Amino acid sequence: MFVSRLAFHTLPGKTQMVEDKLQQLIKWVGQAGGQRARIMRTHYGSPGAPDLIFEQEVENPATLEEQIKSVTEQDAFHRWTEDVAPLLEQSSKRELYEIVSK
Repeated sequence: MFVSRLAFHTLPGKTQMVEDKLQQLIKWVGQAGGQRARIMRTHYGSPGAPDLIFEQEVENPATLEEQIKSVTEQDAFHRWTEDVAPLLEQSSKRELYEIVSK
């Protein structure tokens, strides 16, 4: 089992707007077969920590790639990214972790 995380560094005052937009991403991921997707907002973090994390669990990297392709090839997703990009300090970064213990 793996955990995929997308980290979002938002511009000051824009975190809630991005959080709201990530709700749509949860819907698309679910439609693509994604499981246990969630949004986490930083309550306390070291300097440079992201403001929001979009996280989902996935059985394997190949399945994640299929889900990403299913979401990103939609025209609506491209419009969504155009809306979200101006609200970020930098592009989101993806990390993929293998769960080694529960």
